[in-house]
Amino acid sequence: MNYMSHKHGCHALSAAIAFALAATAAPAFAQDPAPATPTASPSATTLDSVNVTGYRYAIEKSLQQKRDANAVVEVITAEDVGKFPDKNVADALQRVPGVVITRDGGEGKNVSVRGLDADLTLTQLNGNYIATSETNNEASRSFNYTLLPSNMLESAELFKSPEARIDEGGIGGTVILHTRRPLEMEANSGFVNIEGVTSDTSDSVDPNLSAMYAWHSKDERFGVLIGATKQKRTNRSMEVTVDDYQWYGAGTQAKDAYGNTLPQDGIHYWWGESGFNNQTGGNYSEFFMPTSVNFGVREEERERTGGQFTFQFKPVDNLTVTANYFRFELSGDYTLNQAKIPEWNIARYNGDGNWAGGRLLNGMDFDSSGSIVTGAQFEKLPGKAYYCSEAQAAAAGMAPGGWGPDDCTIPTPQLSGAYSREKALSQTGDLTVDWEISPLSKVTFKGGRTWSEGGPSINFRMSAKPRRQVDGVWQSGNSYSAYDLTGTPSATFSPDLQDQLMAGIAEIDTGSTDSSWRETSIEQNYFQADFTRLFESGFIDSFQFGVKYRDGKVHRNTGNTYWACQGADPNDYEARYQAGNCADPEKSVAQPGFFLSNPIDDIAGGFNANVMPGINFPAYLAYLNERYGGMQKRIEPDFVYDVNEKIYSTYFQANFRTERVRGNLGVRLVQTRQMASSSDSVERFMDYFVDGADGNPLACPTGTPPAGTVCESGFVRRDVREKTYEQSSLSKTYTDVLPSFNIAWDITENLVLRGAASKVIARPGYTSIAYPGGLEYISEEYSNDRRVAGGTTTPGWYGSGSNKQLEPFEALQYDLGLEYYFKPGAVAGVALFRKDVDNFTVPVVTDQQMDVGGEMVTVQNYSTEANGRDGVSQGVELYGQYTFDMGFGVQANYTYNDTNLASIVLDGENIGASPLVGSAKNQANVTLFYENDKFLARASYNRRGEVVGGLNNGMTVFTEPYDQLDLNAAYNLTEALTLTASVLNATKSEQRTHLGGDTKARLISNIYSGRQLYFGLNYKF
Repeated sequence: MNYMSHKHGCHALSAAIAFALAATAAPAFAQDPAPATPTASPSATTLDSVNVTGYRYAIEKSLQQKRDANAVVEVITAEDVGKFPDKNVADALQRVPGVVITRDGGEGKNVSVRGLDADLTLTQLNGNYIATSETNNEASRSFNYTLLPSNMLESAELFKSPEARIDEGGIGGTVILHTRRPLEMEANSGFVNIEGVTSDTSDSVDPNLSAMYAWHSKDERFGVLIGATKQKRTNRSMEVTVDDYQWYGAGTQAKDAYGNTLPQDGIHYWWGESGFNNQTGGNYSEFFMPTSVNFGVREEERERTGGQFTFQFKPVDNLTVTANYFRFELSGDYTLNQAKIPEWNIARYNGDGNWAGGRLLNGMDFDSSGSIVTGAQFEKLPGKAYYCSEAQAAAAGMAPGGWGPDDCTIPTPQLSGAYSREKALSQTGDLTVDWEISPLSKVTFKGGRTWSEGGPSINFRMSAKPRRQVDGVWQSGNSYSAYDLTGTPSATFSPDLQDQLMAGIAEIDTGSTDSSWRETSIEQNYFQADFTRLFESGFIDSFQFGVKYRDGKVHRNTGNTYWACQGADPNDYEARYQAGNCADPEKSVAQPGFFLSNPIDDIAGGFNANVMPGINFPAYLAYLNERYGGMQKRIEPDFVYDVNEKIYSTYFQANFRTERVRGNLGVRLVQTRQMASSSDSVERFMDYFVDGADGNPLACPTGTPPAGTVCESGFVRRDVREKTYEQSSLSKTYTDVLPSFNIAWDITENLVLRGAASKVIARPGYTSIAYPGGLEYISEEYSNDRRVAGGTTTPGWYGSGSNKQLEPFEALQYDLGLEYYFKPGAVAGVALFRKDVDNFTVPVVTDQQMDVGGEMVTVQNYSTEANGRDGVSQGVELYGQYTFDMGFGVQANYTYNDTNLASIVLDGENIGASPLVGSAKNQANVTLFYENDKFLARASYNRRGEVVGGLNNGMTVFTEPYDQLDLNAAYNLTEALTLTASVLNATKSEQRTHLGGDTKARLISNIYSGRQLYFGLNYKF
């Protein structure tokens, strides 16, 4: 199928730009013509007027570049060679107005600008796209800043308003990272940096080493620059997450915390349409409750390496050839240990015989509205009779249905988690030829390739329950589990839980022991030619025009790590040891050595727990290798997607200047030829347990279960599933005309009025247009069996998939700012901005009618993405910078960002409204510093307000306000040698998310990544 759409126009915007140009610039154009030779704009801030160095030099240089720019630009400059202001480029960017970052392990990872998603921020290296992949995640258009060592950079520019010469793709903004070149540095210069890092969540001290050396010949014809860095980081994060809030009611619609009905699709309802009881006679109904609460400790041993090689050759004065190669790699060992408390000890279905007795639920806690569960307690009460099977219940005269080991044991905490070794590699090579044809004419040719790949070499998840069955009798390793999600979340278990695990009272949960990982690769080849023509007189300063071709490819596949059953073909994935057709009776037996010999301690934040057991992954993996032979790695033939994009663009830009007015007017013409392809699946889950003669799940026999089956939760399990695949693809072409206009008016020598208007686009995310779709059918038989095992899904059809019909993001954006440079190195300013956004993508969950094999079915809670219409992001930025003569200085900014509820359109139908994903209403930064010839001290405080996320269970996810204080100090032992120290997250802040705008009681996650301490030496030469 070929889908063609062509977009032309922007006539209204073009007219507005022309009118603004005429109206604003006319008074200034009446001034005397500009000098014959182009000169810098008048400025009250001249760096040479005060002899400053170090941090003050860097921020004043950045301010000068902002002052002289025609567009709305923020600039961050390195203090010196190898001295970027922050350890992470994203952390440095968040200190400028309008920038919000996401963090991973305490490090800045992605950047969003002015209330728009991080995928809408374009990041370039020296003016061209740089491909980055995740270590085990989906391909993204957003740059992963954890890959890039900041000390390799000279500066970073953030363009908030575009110019025609700059590549399209950054609706939020465009970040251009600049590296150093040897012919622009002193010969035989560079730096060596040695640093150690530790944190309050880790006892280790990790080394960081980096160096750079630049040389050029005396005649400055040849130059070489070599840079390298190697950084290790041990990170421990403590996290609480929840699974799937469901509404429990007797056929009623869900209600929010104020009692209002929630009519939207996507709300997850308990299919039994009933509440439930506790074991002391209480009854609960009409509320939201998570299906599982998970307490986790994530340990990461990361290693980041980076390399740069730059060669420059200047055969004649007017010709320079520059070749670059960059290599960035992030690898790591990752271990996640979780203690999960699912709802398995609750009898949820009022049609079962065990419903009235409430299983092992003692009680639940609710928020102030009484409609959200915030805590639950499960206990095996001393002296009370419990029944482990239908037979035991029948013998006691109980009604049949639902009886199993979850009625007589506490299978929580489910000890789960994963171990993986992962790597992401990004490489870029380019060749640039700068040819100054004449003093007034210049042409630049540039070609290059950027490519990345990422994925694990092993990823494996293991789960166990603290109970076991010996000679038909169930033994409990835990008699109490409870969680509390109010305040700092907490988990409480039996104090002897660790001792019971060491005594071997546990079973491997083979149904939740598995592996799934993702590999991605991204590449782009590009070539461009740019021509500049300068003018010696008149208000036209220069013309710029050029052409560019980009050919990009994205590939994603999934895979599994597995061990084959004894005697089976190692290449047969269906013969893996956890599968029902592996008759090994030992595979469900948990040995004490599979668990850590001591509970996990040093839980510095995130949650509290009286005991936190963990899985000894190295020991368990060694056991698997010994018992089942070597590990196998399988690339799955399905779950694959590809995106190919060929982009053709050309631009024209006129730069103008008079005595007091400067700016540019241009247009960029872009054609995108896009193909998205994915493998989609249809899977039917028909049965889970083998039925006995009475129609109920067959209890496990003494000894070996029947061939082709496995014992799980006391019953004989044999999955019955059917799965088919088909390839889905869509090709389309769209063309965009993107006018842009920037103007700056020097009202006085100290006062600048700045304005901008433009049209911008960004292409949808790769997963949004190509993620493999999947439909699942859950039979009633399968759902009933899973209910007995603990955990179930409502019968019927479910599914998810991408939306290949998504249109590219479009926005009309406007800027107006006033900047007052009241003394050298100082500014006070205000900026207004507005973005009218169409076609932004939002996740939606809705019931949809679909044709499956010729039959029309209702797919419940179908998860996909849709285009939003008429979105608005607007706001104001206030900022200031001032340095006193004694060396004390301050930088501060505040951003207010207001977004609307925009309409959501799916298949031409308006299905709801959503705020713009990624927006935060308030954000503030304050930096105080003191610097003299020997010493620098800097404190940087950042606070951002609540951030709007996507949809989950039909409601919006919100990331709660976050603030962080970072401290930096440096002491110059000599002119060349500097002692440095930094504390990141001195406030020990945690990141918390919740579901729904009516209350914060529906906790989604709470994460603490630690307070980091850096100390080191930097030597420059």
